[in-house]
Amino acid sequence: MRTIAVIQARMGSTRLPGKILESIEGRPLLAWTIAAVRAVPVVDDIVLATTDRPEDDAVAEAVRVLSVRVHRGSVHDVLRRVADAVRPLEPDVVLRQTGDNPFADPEIMSAQLVRLYEGPLDYVGIAGLPLGIGGEAVRAEALWIADREATEPADREHVLPFVYARPERFAIGSLTAPPAWRHPRYTVDTPADLVFARAVAARLPGRRPPARLATLESIVAGGTGLAELNATISQRSHREAELNQPRKSEES
Repeated sequence: MRTIAVIQARMGSTRLPGKILESIEGRPLLAWTIAAVRAVPVVDDIVLATTDRPEDDAVAEAVRVLSVRVHRGSVHDVLRRVADAVRPLEPDVVLRQTGDNPFADPEIMSAQLVRLYEGPLDYVGIAGLPLGIGGEAVRAEALWIADREATEPADREHVLPFVYARPERFAIGSLTAPPAWRHPRYTVDTPADLVFARAVAARLPGRRPPARLATLESIVAGGTGLAELNATISQRSHREAELNQPRKSEES
């Protein structure tokens, strides 16, 4: 079962431009995300999907320094960008991650992939997890179908709603026993999130990625005022509330 991870990243965030290259403990935020995905043992290769805009030249260069493949494509048609990024690598399964998740947990992403393999399922999302901790696992064939058939702009931008919004067509699953958690978000979408991420990272053992959710939760529980730094940030999303898929996109 050939599994390829794709990480979306671009400089043009609306709420925190350039966030993916902001420094966390001396490393770009994006490098933390890459380290987390690299620690997923069942992933065979990684490709970063950024845009073809000049402002993202810096992203492409930063990732090449980290010896990661780079694909460049459309700003707005993120679904096509992701599909084109992974297609040459001939995956059976794709793990989608966004570059603003410095604390993605390799064990949880691995569990999502195993759940999809054994289901058998077409999609395993992050229902029941804090934002930024998991990824999205999808059968390559389901991704190809979405790329061919999706016409709504929101489906093209957010990549996988076309799949998880159609349980009558695709087999949709989640982790059978998501880990318990208290803090709702470990992603970076606003200045407050970045302050939170830096504070948490400074308290990590060794101060290097990847982190585990249990460690993060222990840090937040033990750090006075840490949880309040970004607990009230609202996450803009696409149909997640009614679908119970708390997924967001770094493209928005």
